[in-house]
Amino acid sequence: MYRVNKIAPDKVLKVPTDSEDRIEKLCEKIRGLCRQQHTPKREAELRKLARELRIAINAHVRMAKSSLNVKISAIAERDPDKG
Repeated sequence: MYRVNKIAPDKVLKVPTDSEDRIEKLCEKIRGLCRQQHTPKREAELRKLARELRIAINAHVRMAKSSLNVKISAIAERDPDKG
């Protein structure tokens, strides 16, 4: 006898691609600045972008962990022997 899965498959949290897109756009900006001549202004911009990139990566990782935890809970709810 199986338990009814309380979390529908379409309701499981997924890591949004917009966070991946944001990370990629920041990387593109950083690569572009790295190709240019080094100046104090560009150094400041690189530091700002690096901070934004760290924040974006941390948010992406948090969402991914949350998504995995929801999936683990759904599996444990459906089949307690595997959870």
